[in-house]
Amino acid sequence: MSSKYKKLFQNTILFSIGSMGSKFISLLLVVVFTHYLNPQEYGKVELISIMINLCLPFVSLSIYDAVLRFVMKGNEHNGSVLLNGLAVCGLVGLLFLAGSAVGILFFELDVSTLVIAAIIFAQSINLVFAQYARGTGRIKLYVINGLLTAILIFTIVSFLLSHIHMGIMGYFIGMVVAFTISNVVFFCFSGNVVEVLAKAPWDGALMKRMLLYSLPLIPNTLMFWVMNASDRLLIQTFLGLTANGYYAVANKIPVLLNTLSSIFIQAWQLSAIEESEQEDRNHFYSSVFNALASFMIIISAIILCFLKWGFGVALGSDFFEAWKFVPIQLFAIIFAGLSAFIGVIYAVQMRTNQVFITSFIGATLNVGLNLWLIPKIGLYGVAFATAISFFCVWMVRLIQTRKYVKIQMQYSVIIPAFIVLALQALCLYQVKIPELLTNTLSVSLILLINLRNIQFMTKNMIQKRRKSGLV
Repeated sequence: MSSKYKKLFQNTILFSIGSMGSKFISLLLVVVFTHYLNPQEYGKVELISIMINLCLPFVSLSIYDAVLRFVMKGNEHNGSVLLNGLAVCGLVGLLFLAGSAVGILFFELDVSTLVIAAIIFAQSINLVFAQYARGTGRIKLYVINGLLTAILIFTIVSFLLSHIHMGIMGYFIGMVVAFTISNVVFFCFSGNVVEVLAKAPWDGALMKRMLLYSLPLIPNTLMFWVMNASDRLLIQTFLGLTANGYYAVANKIPVLLNTLSSIFIQAWQLSAIEESEQEDRNHFYSSVFNALASFMIIISAIILCFLKWGFGVALGSDFFEAWKFVPIQLFAIIFAGLSAFIGVIYAVQMRTNQVFITSFIGATLNVGLNLWLIPKIGLYGVAFATAISFFCVWMVRLIQTRKYVKIQMQYSVIIPAFIVLALQALCLYQVKIPELLTNTLSVSLILLINLRNIQFMTKNMIQKRRKSGLV
């Protein structure tokens, strides 16, 4: 088996450890919040967290994405790439901090504004370091940095809330301290970073190229935020708070599939860049794409098997009907994952402006379909609008990137698998049809259709584990 598949699988495992570990620590932090913050305060923390994530690409100019790509480009001085990334975050971040201070002094803004600005500044520096480690092949360092940051946030914030009783401000200050400590640890103990920066020549031309790469990614982030936020706002406008609650509950299940695909895309981005100049890249890209499609369809089919039972056991009767929107949302997540896979090709080819254009098409279509469908079919309209939008983004990207890489889709596998998955979903809405029979038959057919890709994935996993001494 080719080493490129082994490396992709190994990186996926490492990213899984880091992502799952960080998410578990985040869940523990929610427990702390619910003990020491009232619902109103917790709601404010959630709102501000969303705003921080939205502001981050703007304040940092998304330069951390350029750090990853240019470090992996191979013909640039790594030290200059890192220096430029830190310089952008430092300059823009300090201006943001200064603007927040002016707002507090002269425009009566809350003092928490300055602390939030400090969080964004420290987090942007941390992202630059993390992407530098990822781009230079030190994936373990990347994962350790993420876990260390999550542990620091949990420990410091928990202490400030439980022992100092600082409330929301304890959360803000804890975030700043955690990211700052993580940055210092990375700078001092990550090997040759100090030496690399000391020897790095200043390269203004490189800075310009990095910004031309990163700036189109800022509106791309905004577009996906608009797609998510517009759903919630339009549900609120047309259907009210109760419907928003239903949709939020239904969305929790597809998020699991989205998390798995996001972890894989992180690993895939590295492999796609590394193999971009190889003669067999079309075959490599195609085989991985088809394996990803099979994996997402199979996981979706398994989720549908336990969907109604899980909602009945885990949720109260008031929320049981929310299961009806999950099947459509699963299709949306599958299309989103496949479009994200194709979107990596734009990064490989340094065509990030095309990422923005395709995302803009998706966001515009999503809003338009929501406005048309919600008044007609309610929450089903939101789910269908999201699925159709991501499907269109996937198709546009697939066609547009053929001039760079020709992805050979296994139509004889993917189309029948999608049809069986759709039929399985439709059967869930028919009370008279036995669920056990239809679910068993559907999963069996999907596994049979995807047998070749299952063998491909299994072969990679077993050989990698044998090499590691695990079996």
